[in-house]
Amino acid sequence: MGKKRPDLELVPVYIDNVNRILPRGEFLPVPLLSCITIGPPIFLEAGEPKTEFLKRAREAVRRLKDL
Repeated sequence: MGKKRPDLELVPVYIDNVNRILPRGEFLPVPLLSCITIGPPIFLEAGEPKTEFLKRAREAVRRLKDL
């Protein structure tokens, strides 16, 4: 997607306690028990290999977890 649309912002998001939003066997989400952290957008750099971009994206989400 990033190669076809280099202007596209890819936004890292971390959802804390995602297992509590929709517990196993339930059908109604309970978003009050979690926290969503949205990071700054990242872009696919020109010539950047997919593996490097995914590593950078993964690290962006990990940083959000520590906030």
